[in-house]
Amino acid sequence: MKIHWVRGNDKINFNKAYRWFCLGIIDSAKSSFLEKIGEQYLNAGQTVLDLYGSRDGEGLAWCRSSWAKDKRILLLHGDNVDVSGSFDLKNVSKLSLTDLDNYDIIISATPLYTSPHQEFREVNRVLDLLYKRQYWKRLVYGICREAGNLFYSRIRVSKDQFQAKAEAVYLVRESRHMGLALGLDSLRFYSVDIDLRSIVDFEVIKSLGLFGLPDDLDWLYHIISPVFIRKMPKSAFVILSKTGAIGLGSFPKVPWHKEEGEHIARSIGLKIEYGEEPELGEDRHTFKTIGDAEHAEIIALYVDDLQSMHKIAEQKNRSTATIQTQIKRHNLAIRRSGFCPMCRRVRGKNDSMTTLESSVQAMVQK
Repeated sequence: MKIHWVRGNDKINFNKAYRWFCLGIIDSAKSSFLEKIGEQYLNAGQTVLDLYGSRDGEGLAWCRSSWAKDKRILLLHGDNVDVSGSFDLKNVSKLSLTDLDNYDIIISATPLYTSPHQEFREVNRVLDLLYKRQYWKRLVYGICREAGNLFYSRIRVSKDQFQAKAEAVYLVRESRHMGLALGLDSLRFYSVDIDLRSIVDFEVIKSLGLFGLPDDLDWLYHIISPVFIRKMPKSAFVILSKTGAIGLGSFPKVPWHKEEGEHIARSIGLKIEYGEEPELGEDRHTFKTIGDAEHAEIIALYVDDLQSMHKIAEQKNRSTATIQTQIKRHNLAIRRSGFCPMCRRVRGKNDSMTTLESSVQAMVQK
């Protein structure tokens, strides 16, 4: 990657946790640019964390890059998704801070989840893990294709949109204190809030087509040709530094980047099978419904730990009647269908036996 500074000068050090914001139209090679930055961080001995991508799983293309030959790759997946292949695999809920130091490339691609909703919800586990990172051996460069995904993801676990926005901005603002570099891209300048845009270290402009520069940046037309900004080649970019430096840059095509229409999972030898997505408990203000995971936990406490309904109710902050209802529901489902769908969706080990049968088995084993 080469940069010719036309105003000012800035030295880029890939041992620092920079925040990159890339703006451009569809098919302007924004993702390729973020991947190229990722390669620079890998060259410096850092970790790449590819979090958000397109529905067709473009982040999986790292697995067929030259980096896959001598770098450790970890693929993250959601519940009820069975993945087989030659790469290390881990449920996203099991990711640890140690993994961030031990692996070179960590990929969380959309095809590895049962739905986009599950992906947005589960990737928050990764974001929450990063908040706990107080020291590190190496930086993590997080790629977030379409910056708005950070906001949508936090909505899944936040009380309202304002809190979700605040949490996304906080993550970007505090990222360097977590050893986290970020690569964000967007189709539209104003789809990313000013609070976020104002704290990035580098703004990168790719081809903008008929949209042109936003009002906040139209002064750039006095320095860079409007024609060039409108239809620059995919290999070119304009870079603005927070120090005020302006540069023209170029980078070679990323040879391993996913092609449109390509079945990338098949190309890298991954086999993916989907189960039914677990149902979550719903917050209905005055009470919260029982989701699949909590139901399976109740059954496990009753069967495996031999706890009374009253004790389980205290532990789960539920009424004894609610606990009794879940046990009856579990037993009735098994008598009717041979399995409990709520337990099966979260792979509970008591999914095919009534509570009485499971209790007897547990006591025999003990």
